[in-house]
Amino acid sequence: MNLHKIWGEQCKAAAGIEDEFGTQKALEYLVGEKFLNFLEAAEANNDFRAEIPAFVAKIKEIFERWQLAAYLETARETEPFDPKLFEPRDHPILGKEEIEFDAEEIEAMRKDDIRKCTRDLLLVERAREWLLDNEET
Repeated sequence: MNLHKIWGEQCKAAAGIEDEFGTQKALEYLVGEKFLNFLEAAEANNDFRAEIPAFVAKIKEIFERWQLAAYLETARETEPFDPKLFEPRDHPILGKEEIEFDAEEIEAMRKDDIRKCTRDLLLVERAREWLLDNEET
């Protein structure tokens, strides 16, 4: 597997995204999407794990430390799960909405949301360790 070619192309793409759409979009693409997914894959794959230091070095060439730090403060943050979204509402013309999900389904979605948010938090913390902790603050 030529992982260095893959993440190398992703880094090149991030530079183009930064030129076209700004630093925030480039950070979202490279760090928030590609690097976090790479870290997740590295948990089960030694080939990915071995490439992390080189990928990190390239990311640090593209972005300033302060940019990475600022981005990682809010990376993958989402709104809290809101069970009220599943409550029927009255529509002035259509009447009362029907509920499409039962209480068990809503609870399962809530638990899935908690798992996803926890997973994202752990990945962001791992990214913070790789991208920020190895340098002085």
